[in-house]
Amino acid sequence: MNDRTDKHYIHIDNNKQRMVRDRQLTFAEMELGVPGQPETEPVSKVVAPESESLERNLDWRQDFRYVSKEQQFVQTARELEGKSEEYAEFVPFQTYWPTYDQMQPGQLRWYLYWRGEVRSGRYPETDMSYLFVYLYELIHGIGWDDPVHGVELMDRVWKAYRKRYPKLDLYVREWMYDLGKVFGLDMPPAEPLMKLPRSLSNVLKELEWGRRFSAEPLELTWEMVLPLIDYEVEKSRYYSDQGRKEMRHYVPKVIALVDGFLAKTKGSKLIERFKPKEKKITRFLFRSAVYDHEVYGHGVPVSVLPISEHPPFRAYLTQLVRHTENKLRELTGFKGKLRGISLEPEVEQLVSRFLHKEFGQRQTEEAKSRIPVVKINTAKLRKLQQESNEVRDMLLTEELSIATVEQKTERPTGSSGQKGARQLKRDVPQQAEMDFELGWRVFEEEPSAHSQPEGFKELNELPEAVQLEIAESSAGDDCEQRSEGSEELHKERIRIEGPIEPKLAEEWQEMSVRLSGAHLAMLGAIVEERGIDVRYGIAEQAGSMPELLLDEINELAMEWIGDLLIDGDRIAEEYETELRNMLQCSQIGNKDL
Repeated sequence: MNDRTDKHYIHIDNNKQRMVRDRQLTFAEMELGVPGQPETEPVSKVVAPESESLERNLDWRQDFRYVSKEQQFVQTARELEGKSEEYAEFVPFQTYWPTYDQMQPGQLRWYLYWRGEVRSGRYPETDMSYLFVYLYELIHGIGWDDPVHGVELMDRVWKAYRKRYPKLDLYVREWMYDLGKVFGLDMPPAEPLMKLPRSLSNVLKELEWGRRFSAEPLELTWEMVLPLIDYEVEKSRYYSDQGRKEMRHYVPKVIALVDGFLAKTKGSKLIERFKPKEKKITRFLFRSAVYDHEVYGHGVPVSVLPISEHPPFRAYLTQLVRHTENKLRELTGFKGKLRGISLEPEVEQLVSRFLHKEFGQRQTEEAKSRIPVVKINTAKLRKLQQESNEVRDMLLTEELSIATVEQKTERPTGSSGQKGARQLKRDVPQQAEMDFELGWRVFEEEPSAHSQPEGFKELNELPEAVQLEIAESSAGDDCEQRSEGSEELHKERIRIEGPIEPKLAEEWQEMSVRLSGAHLAMLGAIVEERGIDVRYGIAEQAGSMPELLLDEINELAMEWIGDLLIDGDRIAEEYETELRNMLQCSQIGNKDL
């Protein structure tokens, strides 16, 4: 009991002492008070730094600021802008978002050498990571002074390596557009896209659709039509069963046909008839690139025409696609039709005539394709023709020679030797022999001793001088007879062969075979400078438009002669002669048929 009480009091005393000790503790800068002396102001024991010298030596914004990876890249790029290597060995380099920090010394030497080659217009093989480092430099203005030159450099390196690295298309097209927008450049549009990649930004998609629908004539692909309609056509029973090929082929053509028809009849194309309101958005710059936002900022304002978001435009295209599918179902014998389609009667009629014409031509081509292909050896054909001409000439010459000999033998002669020679030429038979290597040869059959005419015997008995005189006289008669018969022979050849056709080069002959009657008629109208009504009449009979016929002609011309045949509404001057010859040959061929 006493022990517990003592411990309790000891614990209380310890707490009191601790409390007193805590009260006497002060901060390091305060001096402890001395009992019995007056209190004074506390004196600080901390040494005050020299603030002025510290402020002179430190720049808080520069020395203690955060440097990002992009900013560090720009600093290094400016330091290496003028450096190059005379030669270096290639070292592979493949990484995501490549920078100088990720390069080994050998890789950096190769990059500096390769960059010098590219700046000189040479493009050696390299890895794509080196390409991206160079493109990042161009984005930040490294290596060029004029923005136009910077865009040109980006375009050159893109075209030089895009076949090897198709992935560049996804990035360089966007970065070129951004660089042009930053500096307000009036850049020419990049080459048309056959299909829109999924990763392509909405701004460039809208620009591509706007350019396509504003072009004359309109050119579309199946992949560009799909995002613009409110109908899942690829899930259609007709499309999945048998109509995939027809839909992909004819739908873009039908839209282009209707666009041209409305432009001629209504005075406005589809994009003008259903034009949406322009809207402004902020486009973020140089996405997916190592880009320092302090150089040009985070974004730039852009005006966009939201074609794909305009409901009336999408609704009209959807109706066109559904109507085209119905007509294709009808032509291919597929049961069932889509309901709820509303289009202008003239548009429905135009589409129906166009598809009927296309399917008619298709059936004709399929019938031709089933015919066995006959290849003609033109060299042998020319040789046979030459041999045939030689046979005909010899036959005509022989007839004229025989008639002349008969006339001369009827005349009285004073020499029995001459009479015998002429009698020999008439009586001795001649035979023409065909040799396919040497041509035609004519030789006289050797008369037998029993059948040798008397004139021939008398001729052999004459002196050599007299025989020579007789031979010269016979040769003169032959030459005279040939000259008299040459004109008749030429007339006979014209009568047999007919008028001479102009010669066409092989590529023009091939193109002529593939041109339809409507194409030839349209070319004839242009050559003869007929009015626009005649051209529309030709196109209407063919179930098409003049512009479409001209485009088809130019497509065939590009395929076979490698150039456009029609420039605007006129024939290219360098092809006028060949075109007239081709039209003349086609007219002669039609007459023969």
